[in-house]
Parts: sequence; C-alpha cells; structure tokens
Amino acid sequence: MLSVPNENKVRGHQRAPSDSKEFHEVTKRDALKSLENDLKRLQETAPAEKRPELQKEMERFADLFGRFLQEVGPSIDWDKIQKLPANAVMDYSKLNTPKNEQIRTMLDKLVVVKLNGGLGTSMGCHGPKSVIPVRSDLTFLDLTVQQIEHLNKTYDANVPLVLMNSFNTDEDTQKIIRKYTGFRVQIHTFNQSCFPRISRESFLPVAKDFDVEKDIDAYVFRFFFCFFEGMSLVNLFFFFLISALQLVSTWSR
Repeated sequence: MLSVPNENKVRGHQRAPSDSKEFHEVTKRDALKSLENDLKRLQETAPAEKRPELQKEMERFADLFGRFLQEVGPSIDWDKIQKLPANAVMDYSKLNTPKNEQIRTMLDKLVVVKLNGGLGTSMGCHGPKSVIPVRSDLTFLDLTVQQIEHLNKTYDANVPLVLMNSFNTDEDTQKIIRKYTGFRVQIHTFNQSCFPRISRESFLPVAKDFDVEKDIDAYVFRFFFCFFEGMSLVNLFFFFLISALQLVSTWSR
C-alpha cells in the first residue's frame, strides 16, 4: 500500500507562500521595465516633432500602468454596494421652485462636458458622432448648443460647453464649432489621452509603431479617469476653478 509522503519531506517540491509573493513582485517589476522599453521604441517610430509631447503622454501612461500593477484584489468591494435610502432621491414635484436669481447662481457654477471622441462611421457619418443629424437637420451638437444658449439667455448665465475630443475628431471639430461663434455659449475643447492597448498575456503594447491611423484598434482614447488631468494639461481646470465653477455635467452624446 502506497503511503502519502509527509509534507515536510517534499518541502523542496512545493512553493511556499513567500515564494509566490516574490514571484509576483519580480514579474510585476519586469513587466513595468519591459513596458517602458517598448514605449520608448514606439516613441522612436513617431515623427520627430511629435516626440516631446508623446514622451509626456507615455510617461503618464507608464505611471498609470505602475499603479495598476500595485493594486491587488477586486476593483469593487461589492459588500459595500447598498441600495439608496428611500428619501435619497426627492420627488421632483415636491421640490421648491427656485427664484430666477437662485437658478442663475447655480448655473454659474455649471460646466457641461460632452464626450466627442467617437466617429459615426457605423451610422454612415464620416465625422464625429456629434454631427449626425437627429431632428429637423439639427445635429447632436447643434441641439446641445441650442439648449445651453437657452439657459444662458433665459437666466443671464454663462454655462460653458467643453468637448472631449480624440485623435479621430479634433481636426473636424475645430472646423465645425466655428459656426457657433455668434451663439451665447463659450466652447472649449481638449484631447483625450491616446494610450496603446496592452496585451493581457504579455502586458506589452499591441501596437508596433505610433501610426494611429494605420492601426487605430491598437490604441485607446476614452480614458474617463484622465478627465481632470486632461483639462489641467490645457489649463481648463484651473480656469474653471478660478471662475468658481463647481459642478460638472457629463454628457456621453
């Protein structure tokens, strides 16, 4: 009859918890170093005039990747997710009607942010989705500008519109928004970060060079967690902060 070897006798053939921890630490360290090397290689494939800006972008990406490697466990603690209390959301019909001056005070703290990074090619549009006609030959962007202008005129407010563009939409958007010059709406734009997709197996960039147009699927544009950082890079965040703007409304369409 075969006997099961004592655990102590086969210790050399088992991985101790400390060994596993060390293994993960080494792989994480190697992954970050390999990523940084690949990012440098990607930068060298970009036109010389774009490399300084690209270097800053890739440094931010490497920092985010490093934070990702350091995080352990699930990103959401589902045990902490609870239903809202019954009185958390007030019935609109029971709200007190504010005076126009109060409305203006609240609107003067509002910034409307619209995601504007996607193309409408799947809908037969050769530009940003926001320029797709939806009603009476008016586009999503037309309706947005009209609605904000209505608020600004009605309450003598100054609600600005911020468009989060991407590599795909920025050039077209800059041309399109010229037609709103005569409207009572301040329009600001900034580009979302353009980061390379990472292979799940190797933790390395999928892209072989920095020709985004040639291999657009190898890059990601919609990094919502970079929202405030993206605004800060073009000084929009500080401009709004100085203007005492406190509330942000984000529209995805």
